[in-house]
Amino acid sequence: MVIRNWREALPSIVHDFGIDYKLLKGQADFDPKQEHCCMEGMLYVAYAMLQEGKAYEAHAHGDHEEVYYIISGCGAMTIGEETREIRDGDAIYIPAGEMHSIANRGKDFLVFLAFSSQTEP
Repeated sequence: MVIRNWREALPSIVHDFGIDYKLLKGQADFDPKQEHCCMEGMLYVAYAMLQEGKAYEAHAHGDHEEVYYIISGCGAMTIGEETREIRDGDAIYIPAGEMHSIANRGKDFLVFLAFSSQTEP
């Protein structure tokens, strides 16, 4: 059984203002000797926090698609030319290759899970 708490993962700063904890890794990082590198079909699962008033710069991943699941907070999600308000409970699909950005428009951290699956080798 693999259980990993975000408090046990090393944080990294992503897109200048986000804090990212990679909970589980897989595909290219798959390694049966490392318990948290267990997913052959997915790239990663991450617990992410974005500071109040900050946003990730617009970017695209040509080799993987993502799903963000908003745990707490509110903000805006831009995919391509479309921007929509987001809040806790929302699941957002981001196709591979699509420019996207997430912005925190609330008064606290925007907290979300990021699930990623590689689409290109």
